[in-house]
Amino acid sequence: MSGIKALFLKPLIAALLLAALCGCWDSTNLESVEYATALGIDYKDGKFIVIAQMIDFASVAKTEGKMGQPSNVWIGKGDGETFYSAYNELLKTSQTEMNIEQLKTVIVRQPAMLKMDEILDALNRVRVARYTSWVFGTRGDIVDIFTTDNFFGMPQTTSLIYSPTEQMRRSNVIMPLNMQRFVAMYNEEASTVILPAVGVQDNTWRMDKKTQNMQVIEGVFAIKDKGTSGYYKLEQISGVKWMNPHFTRYLIPINDREEGKATVALQDVRNKIKVKIEGGKPVFTIRLRMTGEVAELSGNLNKQKIIDIVSAKIEDEVRATYLAGLERGDDLLNLETALYRKQNKVWKQQAKKKEWLPGKDDLKIEVQFKLRSSGGFILH
Repeated sequence: MSGIKALFLKPLIAALLLAALCGCWDSTNLESVEYATALGIDYKDGKFIVIAQMIDFASVAKTEGKMGQPSNVWIGKGDGETFYSAYNELLKTSQTEMNIEQLKTVIVRQPAMLKMDEILDALNRVRVARYTSWVFGTRGDIVDIFTTDNFFGMPQTTSLIYSPTEQMRRSNVIMPLNMQRFVAMYNEEASTVILPAVGVQDNTWRMDKKTQNMQVIEGVFAIKDKGTSGYYKLEQISGVKWMNPHFTRYLIPINDREEGKATVALQDVRNKIKVKIEGGKPVFTIRLRMTGEVAELSGNLNKQKIIDIVSAKIEDEVRATYLAGLERGDDLLNLETALYRKQNKVWKQQAKKKEWLPGKDDLKIEVQFKLRSSGGFILH
């Protein structure tokens, strides 16, 4: 009996030993890997420029959640005739293995946006590249964005480009885009991608007497049909926020010369786009419903006056954004997407016309604003 057991045990032990040996022959020590957490991409003089940002995760672990010295940040730059050749230039001088398993952010400078197909193809062919990475555009220097300051020595991973959801939620103007959402809209022929543009601002914060360079959303790029990208400052696209499906809260100031001033906090915005065919062409109606409350009040403004002023202001913002886009050939409110989904046959007819856009008078805007509460203020 013992001989039979030995007969079965010996091969089993040998197999286990062999599996143990094979399982670690190509293992990599964590300390010998460099993780690129952000990539910046530019295009100049016929060459791609790839800029990588690497963060010392050990330093992040020590400083995260408390005051301390800023975490160490390394910036590398390579150029080449293709994305991969530029990226390979970075690898040549990398002292250890570098990969993008921890890629969190991709920033594309405006000149490189005409090469977006090549950029997306290269990034998404990499098995470990994440579709959850945030995507931004910029007109500024990518290195400057990668080397901005942070409060209280907090790590770069707490900055806008790494954690945009909370910071952009407070402004409500533009919705951040992850790679998955960006690619879906970029490849959809009826959609205009509204890509947040990040920059650097140095005139708001100081540490003692030293100015601080802070990341900021300064505008958007409108990308349609994988073509050129028009840039708009935030004040030019103020109406976009009312179409934001993740809208939370926004303050609107009121200044009436005769009856006083107020600040109204708007919440619970709901939007709907209706499409009708009139005279053989589409006519659009944007219906906006929202509630709000008075946050500040001075003077003799009454309830109906506040409702009228707020409603008119919102309508003006939406229409101004619409017209600003039409003037430069852009559909900033994505009305074509509504046409594509709700009147597909008409869309197919209209799409035969290159660079189709609705007319200046083809948009109606209906605002229904309910003043839910006046807080501690008395309104009549």
